[in-house]
Amino acid sequence: MLTGLIAENVADPGKAAESAGEAWGRYLADRPPPTRRVDEAEGIRRLSTVLSDAGFAPDPSGSPEQPVIRLRHCPFREIAEERRDVVCGLHLGLMRGVLEEVRAPLTAERLEAFVEPSLCLAHLKPVGKRRR
Repeated sequence: MLTGLIAENVADPGKAAESAGEAWGRYLADRPPPTRRVDEAEGIRRLSTVLSDAGFAPDPSGSPEQPVIRLRHCPFREIAEERRDVVCGLHLGLMRGVLEEVRAPLTAERLEAFVEPSLCLAHLKPVGKRRR
């Protein structure tokens, strides 16, 4: 019902969902102390913790140049199959918000939904400039 409401009443539901996801990602992230430098591995670990807590069964893989998190279970699969723009946009934003909040040198570049019936791929990419 909520995804339908958003899709019908918001000009760009995918962008709105991404924005909401980013805010929630920042809220859910376990922020490190100001003087602690977070590298890519720790950023992926912190993101995976949030995703695991949300029920996604994350499995980091890929290379340092092209890190990927395999999401083996989408807790909103049935809804996402119908309103991918809203649900997947929310999840992509959530990942971006977490990575931003923990000051990881990564961003969530894109979310490849349903590459298999129970598998989505979160493609991360290193950011050129370290975040503050």
